[in-house]
Amino acid sequence: MFPDFTNLREYPRYTAELTVTLNHNRWVHPIQVKSKDISLGGLFVYTRYTKDLPHSMVLAITIPTADERFVTFDGEVVHSIPGVGVGIRFLTKSRHLNLLLAKIKRGSPERPDFSGMK
Repeated sequence: MFPDFTNLREYPRYTAELTVTLNHNRWVHPIQVKSKDISLGGLFVYTRYTKDLPHSMVLAITIPTADERFVTFDGEVVHSIPGVGVGIRFLTKSRHLNLLLAKIKRGSPERPDFSGMK
């Protein structure tokens, strides 16, 4: 029997497929990926390029906000599943993130509805 780690998370996690841009100062171009889920603590994104994203690599993460703008956070790669994706912890916080999570929580988890949020 495997232990249940679901209650060990500091923040609730919400399923959300968001287009996320990752950038690092060593890269020529940023990459766009899809998120699997997001919380106040961070997010998991799908990418086949896990070898280029070692643990403790700090990235600039740009995500859409609840009012259909974009905000950039600093984040650190803390978990990697080779060929699948990476878990990124947010190193900075923002009220935009709180608003986005509230919108995701109210809307469909698979397709967040950003309409009407001003």
